[in-house]
Amino acid sequence: MGANLTNRNESSQGERLRERYFVGVVLLLTTLTYLGTLRFAFVYDDNPQIQTNPFIKSWKYVGQYFVSSVWKQVFPLDSGNYYRPMFLLWTRVNYAVFGLREMGWHLATVLMHVLVTWLVFCVVKKMTGQFTVAWLTALIFGLHPIHHEVVAWVSGSTESLFAAMFLASFLAYLNSLESSKTIWMTVSALLYGLALLCKETAIVLPAMVFVAEWIVLSSEDPPGRPEVVQRFGRALMPVVFYIPVALVYLVARIRILSGFGHAMSNASISTWLLTLPSILFFYVKHWFFPVNLSEFYDLFYQSRVSLREVFLPALVLVAMAIAVWLLRKRLGVRATGHAVAWVVIPLLPALNSFVFRNGELVHDRYFYISSIGASLLVALMIERAFAGQAAVFGQPLRIVGAALALAAILGLCAVREASFWDDDYTLYSRGHQIAPLNSTSLNNLSAVLIFQRENERARTLLESGYQKYPGDDRFVFNLARLNYNEKHYATSEKYAREAIRLVPLSADAYILLGQILLKQDKSQEAIQAIHRGVELNPYNSTYHTSYGIVLKMSGDCASAIPQFDEALALNPTDAITNLQKFGCLASLAPVNNSVTKSSQP
Repeated sequence: MGANLTNRNESSQGERLRERYFVGVVLLLTTLTYLGTLRFAFVYDDNPQIQTNPFIKSWKYVGQYFVSSVWKQVFPLDSGNYYRPMFLLWTRVNYAVFGLREMGWHLATVLMHVLVTWLVFCVVKKMTGQFTVAWLTALIFGLHPIHHEVVAWVSGSTESLFAAMFLASFLAYLNSLESSKTIWMTVSALLYGLALLCKETAIVLPAMVFVAEWIVLSSEDPPGRPEVVQRFGRALMPVVFYIPVALVYLVARIRILSGFGHAMSNASISTWLLTLPSILFFYVKHWFFPVNLSEFYDLFYQSRVSLREVFLPALVLVAMAIAVWLLRKRLGVRATGHAVAWVVIPLLPALNSFVFRNGELVHDRYFYISSIGASLLVALMIERAFAGQAAVFGQPLRIVGAALALAAILGLCAVREASFWDDDYTLYSRGHQIAPLNSTSLNNLSAVLIFQRENERARTLLESGYQKYPGDDRFVFNLARLNYNEKHYATSEKYAREAIRLVPLSADAYILLGQILLKQDKSQEAIQAIHRGVELNPYNSTYHTSYGIVLKMSGDCASAIPQFDEALALNPTDAITNLQKFGCLASLAPVNNSVTKSSQP
């Protein structure tokens, strides 16, 4: 008996060692694949969310994270659709550690993805009880190129941060099935709350738990109606733990954002239904053929029935659903059920395209959690197709060989597809190449060209956008900037005023108008315009500095100093503002001294 116990202990130790080895290799490969992103710059939303965001540069603003939109520093008068205080807290911690050193931020982003990959292994292993399938799933998930946004873009880490909390919560639920149910479910509910505060799409976790519970309780034989009703009730029981958390979150979100969400388009339900096949097919195509990926895509609302955009995508989706159904017994009914649930349920919030602008209906990052289910399906297929007797480190040799070959393909594709996140110019050039009809990539590329002083190229693109997208204030505003740089102040003023007409609450447009008016010696009008810009967005330090400089130029240093103080409160290290304030104080000093002397007897 002692010998048997010794053998069991040795076998258990061997299994643990094997697990650490395989998981370690998966995590190492994932890290190496995305290590090149450490040299990337801040791009796109990183500028307003990190570089110029005053709220992440001091601990005193942490309380604001929980009572305002994530974009408050840019759109203070807009309730928005994004309430993500834990993401802001994550950026605050990163700023405290790394400052504005891009490499540190990218390292944290890569490590967060590695953490999620490890959690994927833990969840799949506990959910299916199959070690081989678990490490295969983690390998495919960790290396898949569809995660380029999440891993190569610092602002994309909101997905991996939310995924870490989401998976940890689900893992706690799975632990509750084995022991200490109340304790583990309480932990799961708390982690669910944190996931919601990272990103609103975590709201679907109770549905994931319900389906998982149903799968655990079900058998492969068709049940009778009484058993179905009983099983439904039992599957619903763990969901009760999440309801209070969800209700508190929804009340807070609705109060802070003045509603759960706000529509960004006026698309009808019929239009949405006609567009849905294209949206779903987009994710299928990018999962199986992850090439020519971008941050921007030309996928727009469909207002009429189309063979290419409606019927063909729908047929492909139906064919895939039938194939999965036919393969379910061979792959394992329960494991296949888990995989399908992890594909479908996390993707549901992203299908609410009404909260997105037309042209922003799809992004690869929206498939981040769903790709766990897709990875699990592929892992099940590999495990069934390549099973054999020969083994390496306790795993079938053919499976290990197939996994290494797949890892090489995915890794090389991931390195290539993530490379365009290097800098803004590369990002927007790639976006415009992949999606020539996308207004955001066109406008943003034009803005970069203005910054690089490539005025002729910028003008060509902006005038094209101005003609194609009438009413889009972004092209109007950048035409104003371009003409300002070229000292065509009258033309620049025309565009700036048009931008204000299109978006009356645009602080940027008022600030630019003030600068234009100043160049035309219209000081009082300039002061009024910049004052309005500061009113519309009091959280931009450069606005306060600009206002202070204009007041100083008009001889009103007494009013300028409070503006410099506001700017320094938001950005204490701003050398230009400090210098301007010092100049004002110096100019006021003789006046103050003369007043003091005249008041003496």
